[in-house]
Amino acid sequence: MGVAFIHPTANVEAGVVLGEDTRVWAWSHVCQGAVIGDHCIIGEGVYIGPHVHIGHRCKIQNHSLIYEGVEIADEVFIGPNVVTTNDEFPRALGEWRQRFRATHIGRGATVCANSTIVCGHTIGEHAFVGAGSVVTQDIKPGWIAFGNPAHHIRPVHPQPLEQPL
Repeated sequence: MGVAFIHPTANVEAGVVLGEDTRVWAWSHVCQGAVIGDHCIIGEGVYIGPHVHIGHRCKIQNHSLIYEGVEIADEVFIGPNVVTTNDEFPRALGEWRQRFRATHIGRGATVCANSTIVCGHTIGEHAFVGAGSVVTQDIKPGWIAFGNPAHHIRPVHPQPLEQPL
């Protein structure tokens, strides 16, 4: 049973739940109420918003932004510089929390580098979002999608993990 590791420069606020053997690396910020499962890797400079739920054995790569309203299931890979959103009509003023729309990323999904996930959509289990994509619709379970806007290309057959993360 391993203890979570928090790099000395990381900011993990009070009220965060970190699973065993989870690692939070340099300059990351995990906000109050976030729940991160066991055996996760939170890369350098990652932001995880309040009340975000991340499953077990997930990898969130460097400089990704996971905002409030996003739920990530087990065994999800989020590549570097991925941005999620939670406000469908962002403005500097006004009550923005009432505009939040939830985003769900299913078990075993992969979201590659520099992708943007527009709020209110679901990325299905074992789906694969290609690098630089902008997700503006639901992505079917087990499908490869990429582009701007991301569109379904073909089914992908998930391979089992050879070893745990």
